[in-house]
Amino acid sequence: MKKYFGSLQKFGKSLMVPVALLPAAGILLGIGAALTGPLADTLTFLQNDMIQFIGTGMSDIGISIFDNLAIIFAIGVAIGLTSGSGIAALAALLGYIIMNKTISFALDITPEMAEEGGEYGMALGIPTLETGVLGGIIVGLLAVWIYNKFHEFDPPEVLGFFAGDRSVGIAMVFSSIFLAIAMMIVWPPIQGGINAVANVIANGATNPLYIGLYGFLERVLIPTGLHHIWYAPFLWTSLGGTVEVAGSSVSGDQYIFLAQVAEGVEVTAGRFMAGKFPVIMFGLLGAALAMYRQADKNNRPVVKGMLIASAGTAFLTGITEPIEFTFLFVAPLLFVFHAFLAGVSFAVMYMLNANIGWAGGSGLIDYVLVNAIPGTNNWWLNIVVGAVFFVIYYFSFSYAIKKWDLATPGRGGQENKLYTRKDFNEKKKGGKSEQTRETAASIMNALGGQENLKHVDACFTRLRVEVKEIQKIDEDELRSLGAAGVVKVDHNIQAIFGGRSDLYKNEINRIIDESNAS
Repeated sequence: MKKYFGSLQKFGKSLMVPVALLPAAGILLGIGAALTGPLADTLTFLQNDMIQFIGTGMSDIGISIFDNLAIIFAIGVAIGLTSGSGIAALAALLGYIIMNKTISFALDITPEMAEEGGEYGMALGIPTLETGVLGGIIVGLLAVWIYNKFHEFDPPEVLGFFAGDRSVGIAMVFSSIFLAIAMMIVWPPIQGGINAVANVIANGATNPLYIGLYGFLERVLIPTGLHHIWYAPFLWTSLGGTVEVAGSSVSGDQYIFLAQVAEGVEVTAGRFMAGKFPVIMFGLLGAALAMYRQADKNNRPVVKGMLIASAGTAFLTGITEPIEFTFLFVAPLLFVFHAFLAGVSFAVMYMLNANIGWAGGSGLIDYVLVNAIPGTNNWWLNIVVGAVFFVIYYFSFSYAIKKWDLATPGRGGQENKLYTRKDFNEKKKGGKSEQTRETAASIMNALGGQENLKHVDACFTRLRVEVKEIQKIDEDELRSLGAAGVVKVDHNIQAIFGGRSDLYKNEINRIIDESNAS
């Protein structure tokens, strides 16, 4: 399993490239829904023709991103798995067009057939098999394989025109035709299997235990970084359900939710999203308060700042790893308990029929923009259930910390290294870019130096690195530089630096490029 972990975490990270676009779509949808939805009945000035025109336009622009998720994922996966190669991205676009055009031609699929929904749909204006996001991901993976295989192709001199990157596109053209043939054979039974499973876990009478298990696994996989792979099919494929919205068939819990918000119709989706809000927005605040109250009195002022920052980030944006990793490594059982409570929250919110969702994250921003303002079904239940979870988290974490004398931040004389370097950097002279570069250089040294690095990448909150010798990693130094946690599997390491992870990745790669050029 270890030898596949690096590939899986890179794939999981590549899914974050297209996901990063979704908050922008959510903002457009939220504002558009606010201008054209029920709020306009109360605030009559919103009924102005120009305001309605702008609101409708914003909703249409936002939903257009979700209408094209498949091609966005095809390109995003290609970019994410090739460290940003434009050639691979172009190959993915080319492959997606050719695959769908080949399927359309071979099966004689017409626009009328696609309009009926079901097994057929439209992709970039091409009537084809409805492969959705999974089809896009498959094309992206093919583009990555073709790129890795051919971008350094060195033919005989007489065929020199086809050397290097130019061979990638040519190989992708013919490979995409063969992929289309394979998809015509294997996709119908695959789709049938997905639909069969979806009928069990995403129908109108889903067992709440299924939803709870989904929520538990979505949280418990956080330390591995593989949770992206787990939740993606439920949010963007028919595993999350399929309904008709404004005459079009829409699959995936998040896609259905946002399409219904954009159209201003009753929201019925959200079962695979609603349960995160009470835990992320309120439960973790209770955990943070418990850790603060249990810290040594002389350490509380410093611990307070760190916990406010990490819990506040979760509350506002839904990014939870900074606070989750503050207790994961000192008390793994607390993290498992936290994952269990998340599962309970998912089951409870589903049973209460709370249709709440997000575009970019399960924090206050999305809660207000795409839930409270559009008025999704029982959106207010998040506040009620969240208050209960705040109390549960506070008292359960307080009890566990005292009962087992857990070394949470600032407790029992334990030095809280999560904030030490951050505080130090704030006092240093120089701009933020200089501080970032200096910290990145220190991180590189803690990873064993440039010669120990094979691949450096990052997602929203994690620096993801493949190294030659794992024993050269200095975990204590990484934590002193601001890492909330460090995960090591085989030759792969994840260091959780929160929102600055991508900045550190860019600086480390820039340092390496400058070193190689000199």
